[in-house]
Amino acid sequence: MNKFETAFRGSDIAQPADRQTSSPARIPELDGMRGIAILAVVIAHYFGEVEHGIVVFTFGWPGVTLFFVLSGFLIGSIILEHNTSPNFFRVFYARRALRILPVYFLTITATLGFIHLYGPAPWIDEPFPALSYFTFTQNFGGSLGMIWLRPTWTLAVEEQFYLLTPLLVFLLPARLLLPSIVGGIVACYLASVLLGWDGFQMRGAGPLLYSSPVLLIGVFSAYIVRQRVKLPEIVRLIIPLAATSVVVAVAAFAPRSALYAVWPFMAALFAYCILLIMQGRRSPMFLRSRVLVGFGTISYCLYLIHQPINGVMHGLIFGGTADIATAPQFLVTCAALVVSISAATVSWFALERPLLQFGRRMSYSDTTAHPAGVASPSCPRRS
Repeated sequence: MNKFETAFRGSDIAQPADRQTSSPARIPELDGMRGIAILAVVIAHYFGEVEHGIVVFTFGWPGVTLFFVLSGFLIGSIILEHNTSPNFFRVFYARRALRILPVYFLTITATLGFIHLYGPAPWIDEPFPALSYFTFTQNFGGSLGMIWLRPTWTLAVEEQFYLLTPLLVFLLPARLLLPSIVGGIVACYLASVLLGWDGFQMRGAGPLLYSSPVLLIGVFSAYIVRQRVKLPEIVRLIIPLAATSVVVAVAAFAPRSALYAVWPFMAALFAYCILLIMQGRRSPMFLRSRVLVGFGTISYCLYLIHQPINGVMHGLIFGGTADIATAPQFLVTCAALVVSISAATVSWFALERPLLQFGRRMSYSDTTAHPAGVASPSCPRRS
């Protein structure tokens, strides 16, 4: 154990957590957190972030933050558990491809195909070139792009993160892993601040840069679980208090364009909740509710398709963009919600779950157990 790890751990090392990292089952509380995240995003997009939306429903960005933290935790758990396996890269990327690509490519193809058939129209935005969506480079466009495919920028960022992180962990000596994770969080955040926060207008690798601290906080929490580190009592008290104070202060007084500066602090709060769950502490019962767990299960497809479905239904029925200004528009939005949930449920049972089961047939050649929450590589995305 190097000096950095010793200083971090102190003398308070946890006993084996109640939630063993080798459990082959899904962890319902994590699915419940995914359910909260997807509901926050969809409600914000449908009822908050439209022209006549309700201001109190504009809370999609915390949902995206939670998705990023869960994704970082999932990927970090897999990498830390299996990076020494001789077939790690082959199995890792094959499983991620089966999880992410089929639904993603179907959504992109169907959406761009509809635009080609019905566009140009005043209710259809101009999308990025198709190649940028199919190569996960739409986040380099200097904006979020057309509203129907706007959520896919997070998929692009995560794919780039998936490509870089396993390689870096593989190349790093074990003694440098923890300081590199912590240093990466600090360096990426400071670089984002120094380069200037400009909403989503940061070009090039900007979105990846200011999203990386949030993803790395998820990886950091995976490291804590993997190494069975028990945070000292004072740290467990400071994290939620400090993070909540910063989030509330920025949300209350800062302009909306600066909200993304609070991402790492909110991410720390979410990571703290994940640690409490994974270390066997009592978690709120509502996280295990069938409704939230169900939404968490179908969240990936729902995240991708809810905006195209809402936009298409409003465009075909009213000839305009999605809104809730009138009672008929509100009803169509509610109908779009039902259609989106139904389609995502069909996708889970007919496509996603069979592909996940097929992917699990590809085993890592080591004999170690799977990490917590990793038996089901189904973390959505995550607006």
